[in-house]
Amino acid sequence: MFQTYQTKLKNEMIVLPSKKTATVFTYLNHYAQFFGMLERKLFVDLYIRKKNSNELKKRYCAVYEITSRQYNSIKNQLDGLVKSLVGKRKFDIEELKDKIKSTEELIQKKMVPKEKAHASLLKMKGNEVTFLKKVKNYRSLRNYIHQKKRKLYRMQLKLEKLMQDASHGIIRLCFGSSKLFHKQFHLTQNNLTFDQWKMRWREARASQFTFIGSKDETFGNQTCTYDTNNNLRIRVSAKDEKVFGKYVVISHVSFPYGQEKLDIAKIPTIGYSKGKGKKTTYYRALTSKFIRKEGKWYLYMTVDVDMPTIQTVGNNGYIGVDFNVNFLAVTEVDRFGNYLHSFHVPFQAYHVSSEQAKQSLSNALKVVVDYALAKQKPIAREELNFQKKKLQLKQLSKKQAKMLSGFPYSNYKEMLNAKCKKAGVDIKAINPAYTSQIGQHKFMKMYGISSHQSAAMVIARKAMRFNKLEKVPASHLLTGNKRKIVSKKRFLQWKEVTKQWKKYSFHQKNYLLYKTS
Repeated sequence: MFQTYQTKLKNEMIVLPSKKTATVFTYLNHYAQFFGMLERKLFVDLYIRKKNSNELKKRYCAVYEITSRQYNSIKNQLDGLVKSLVGKRKFDIEELKDKIKSTEELIQKKMVPKEKAHASLLKMKGNEVTFLKKVKNYRSLRNYIHQKKRKLYRMQLKLEKLMQDASHGIIRLCFGSSKLFHKQFHLTQNNLTFDQWKMRWREARASQFTFIGSKDETFGNQTCTYDTNNNLRIRVSAKDEKVFGKYVVISHVSFPYGQEKLDIAKIPTIGYSKGKGKKTTYYRALTSKFIRKEGKWYLYMTVDVDMPTIQTVGNNGYIGVDFNVNFLAVTEVDRFGNYLHSFHVPFQAYHVSSEQAKQSLSNALKVVVDYALAKQKPIAREELNFQKKKLQLKQLSKKQAKMLSGFPYSNYKEMLNAKCKKAGVDIKAINPAYTSQIGQHKFMKMYGISSHQSAAMVIARKAMRFNKLEKVPASHLLTGNKRKIVSKKRFLQWKEVTKQWKKYSFHQKNYLLYKTS
């Protein structure tokens, strides 16, 4: 499993071949500008002019006097950006299709009352008491539909443009961000002069660079070597050797977190090369990424670390986790799927910064993972697609819309999976269909637990494949032929129950469920 660790670099002095001194940041700023320039040129050659990558590698190494490893680093970062853009474009196309469909349905829905209001006005003489009110209502509907049609037209144009780009393989990438680029056209509103904007623009386009590592190179990276004394040695490109020398060394670089993992990566192992089987010394690849933030340089080092073996046993039971607006509902079941214990773990998701929200969620997930490790039971979670749900925000209540659009959902799955891997806790994702309904109807009253804790219990039981046992209580069916409904497949049973109980509020449901014997 790859892990990335971060540290802030010191702006220490280095001695140049000319016997003069300069700061480390001077070289980093210079190389970032050079790296950014090559990255933009390579983007044009690779993705606009569609030139051959192998031929470009030879030409770039010769013309710009860089090593093949430095070229690979530039190309790797560029490929990552393009891959991200292509993935986002696919999602944008699907999102626009759904939005267009829902907007068209909404327009058709509003056309009916508009036509009725228009027909009603034509029959009126104009001196009726309700005439002005109906005119206002008609104009409101007409304006609403007009604005929706304008929005629909814009979305259709955008979808057409995205689909044309996808079909022709066109990549639109703005180095430095399109947001900052467009600020040059609104300098007064942004309190900037053109020279100030230009300086920010250049800095944004030269704010990061990468050195790709390899396991067959000394200390896992020959271009940016992190040795056993924690010194960072950067190989200078040939064209800059006269100014900065062959290497730029940053001494005593330590990481506040993950230092022991990086130290392990420096220890060589003996292996055998492919083909001839020659005895070779191998290291763990260390990829270094330098990023400038507010005038300071930070180093992000990525390494493949060993994960502990799985220490949980599925036959021992499961820990179900139900994710909610500002807390996690956790329920433990035994190996037979029977309830044992449940609790809530709160976290802050709103009225705090994104970093604070992320840290709060991380702490909450750590509590759950530590509990699972102590009980030696795997964790079960729901496999939810929040991107599709976010498309329906306007059809949800304010509370649900706030919950779906909030920060935690975008990182919940990744953070929980990562923590489980680090701790050696097995994790299983289950189908979320009707977990809340099953929990409310079967386990909430039985064990005297909350609706969220009962949903977490259903999640745990589904992970143990007890979902086939979850049959709808016939007494909870309000209408229709109960015997016929119960004879259907379990999925259809719960679909019918959900349909019948949909008109009741949560408190009304609780009253009816606790009233039912």
